[in-house]
Order: sequence, then C-alpha cells, then structure tokens
Amino acid sequence: MASCGRRGGVPARDDEQRREERAEQQAPAPQGPVLPPPPPVDYGVFMQGLERADVWWSSLLRTRFEDGAVDVAWDAFVRLFRAKFVPEHIQDKMEQEFLSLTQGSMTVLEYEARFSELSKYAPHIVEDERRKTKKFVMGLKPSLRTRLVAFDHRTLDEALSAACR
Repeated sequence: MASCGRRGGVPARDDEQRREERAEQQAPAPQGPVLPPPPPVDYGVFMQGLERADVWWSSLLRTRFEDGAVDVAWDAFVRLFRAKFVPEHIQDKMEQEFLSLTQGSMTVLEYEARFSELSKYAPHIVEDERRKTKKFVMGLKPSLRTRLVAFDHRTLDEALSAACR
C-alpha cells in the first residue's frame, strides 16, 4: 500500500509541481462570442490567382533554370514564390513577430504551432537546429524555460517533448 501523498514513489511535492505545470499548459476556455466562418473565396478570383502563379512558374522555369528543368529544391521554390507573391514589408513584419514570439497565454502546443508557422520567415535562425531550439525554449513561460534551460536539448522535438511532460 502506498503512503499518503505519494504516487508511484514520487514525493507529493514533485507531484504537486507537475500538476501546476500541466495546468499552465492547458488551453483556457474560449471567451466571448463564437465568430462566424470567414466568407467563401470567390472561385473565379481563386482560379485567376492560380493561373497567375502557374504562368509565373512556367516562365521562371523557362528563363531561370536550364532546359526547363523541374528539379528545383523546395526551399528555392518557396523563396522565389514568396519574393513574387508576398510583399517584402509583410515578410519583415512576420519575421519581427517570430523574433518577439513568446508563449504568453498559449499552451505549449499552441506556442509550438505558431512558432513553426512564423519560423519560415526567419530562415537564418531556423536553418541551424540548435539556434531554432534555443529560440523556442527562450520563448516559453519562465517556469518551463527554467526547467528546460538546464538541459541541452539538441532538437526542437526534444525540447517540445520535455516542455509537454
């Protein structure tokens, strides 16, 4: 029979600390009115945009790559696509949002999702796995950050796993 306040050999104090950390990670209940879904995209406008992108890509293959080769690295395509279709001031704004991103009131998983979404605007940071991991850890809530900084997590997956424990 286990002693009172202990579960599986874990001291009550450690168990209480884990409960507090889990509570921090849970998403708060949504507040306020439920927003209606966004308006549907006009099919004609969508197809015009798609056709415009197709014309741009076909032209780029003919003029920029040898023999119309379609063997283009994904990161090269994304870089070219963003340069053409995402204004530079928007890219700069998203990079700044990434650089100042912290967990705040988000759960760890919500923070990681936003981190991953914005990280594409700061390739100079995320191309190095250790720098990316350090940026992620430093944006966590202080209680989690303190716990994770003590360990030298080499990958974002390791840090995420430790933060979710």
